[in-house]
Amino acid sequence: MPSLIVLCTALLAAVPVAGVGPCPETEVASPAFASSTTPDSTEKFGINDEHPAALSLLELHFNDDQIELRLRMQELTWREVPRWLLDTDLSGNISNFEFEEGWDRVAAMIEEGLWLEFDGRIEYPGWVIHAYEDLGETHSDGSVHFEHVVLTATMPRPDSLYAARIHSDLFLEDGNPKHTLVINVTGMGPDSIHTLLRDEDRDYDFTIPSSSRVLGQYVILGWEHVLIGYDHLAFLLALLFGVACLADLLWAVTAFTLAHSITLALAALDIFSLPPIIVEPGISLSVLVVLAWHLRRGSADARPWIPAFLFGLLHGFGFAGVLSDIGLPAGSHAISLVGFNLGVELGQLTFVLPAVALVVCIRSLNKKENHNNLRELVALPSLAFAMFLVGNVVVNFWFEGSAATPARWIAFTCGIACGAIMCFLPGGAPDKNQILRRLSWQAGLLFLFFTLGQQLRA
Repeated sequence: MPSLIVLCTALLAAVPVAGVGPCPETEVASPAFASSTTPDSTEKFGINDEHPAALSLLELHFNDDQIELRLRMQELTWREVPRWLLDTDLSGNISNFEFEEGWDRVAAMIEEGLWLEFDGRIEYPGWVIHAYEDLGETHSDGSVHFEHVVLTATMPRPDSLYAARIHSDLFLEDGNPKHTLVINVTGMGPDSIHTLLRDEDRDYDFTIPSSSRVLGQYVILGWEHVLIGYDHLAFLLALLFGVACLADLLWAVTAFTLAHSITLALAALDIFSLPPIIVEPGISLSVLVVLAWHLRRGSADARPWIPAFLFGLLHGFGFAGVLSDIGLPAGSHAISLVGFNLGVELGQLTFVLPAVALVVCIRSLNKKENHNNLRELVALPSLAFAMFLVGNVVVNFWFEGSAATPARWIAFTCGIACGAIMCFLPGGAPDKNQILRRLSWQAGLLFLFFTLGQQLRA
């Protein structure tokens, strides 16, 4: 079933439209792909042996105060309705003028066969013609044949909505007993609903997610995002290089949590945000800056809560970018935002606690004079990875992710240059500056070997 839904949705994917045509409120789209059928002028309805599947697409998006609907249907399906003839000139295709002339009958038929039910109350959308898609040749009178027509409607969202039903027997008794209505529902949580309505299954019931369910969904989303976001994990690791005791760890984690919670809320609620071209490079650069800062000062003097708060503000905008892609469910903005933030904290703890436990265990098994060697052993690949992050974000934003040779070496150069700048900034103890410079050049060699390996593999 999921694969069939994906196939049907792909077949019905909308294309951008441009407004030309007989009436200003209706858009006529430019041709996007070839017709599914080749009309034969000798056949009354223009249908050949290669009859396409009868499919329509219904999309519902739930907002806080209204429901937006979009219905995309095939011209061929309307041409085959036996109760009346929309193709009045018998050309083998319905034109946009003919469809609009028969709109009263079309609207009445849709109302007969398609409705929604909210908490037991039946509601009929007020459909209007939005666009014609996949166009044929424009005729001398300005009319044009089309393959798909798109209707839209908006409805007020009922208060305290708990359950909904979509009913459709559209076209099933009017020329297409095999008609399938593909349904996509969004705006009720992080996941969209996909289903099909056919002759054997004409109703689909769904419940509006409860607050506890929304909370759980967004907790999982936040947790997963941190654990797959290697830039965030690298930043947490860089913070640990400045932690000398449990109090430092608690202050750093608290400062980071407070900072990213502030900017996450500001951006998610559309109060204030920064563009990705600032946020993403800033996050990558924050890993290198914080790591170099802690290596130069040493954990005893690092005060990790200061960079944790400052750069945490930037990371919050990064978390908000994920939420903007997923969306906040209508009527549950606060609970979903709290859930996502809680998930982020759980994800951080999932990474930090085992890392701290591992460090404590290794330090306890080694002599105190070896602790600095262990610190440098971990710092070396961390610095190389931080340089890679900086170079990688340059490629993604200025070369659109290109793997071409020039882009690859520009990324390497940017990463090395930023690493070198960190080495020669003023401040820090002389002995620790010397260690940082040595580690940076070694990390640069690792980055070089990695880049060469990419080049040879390409």
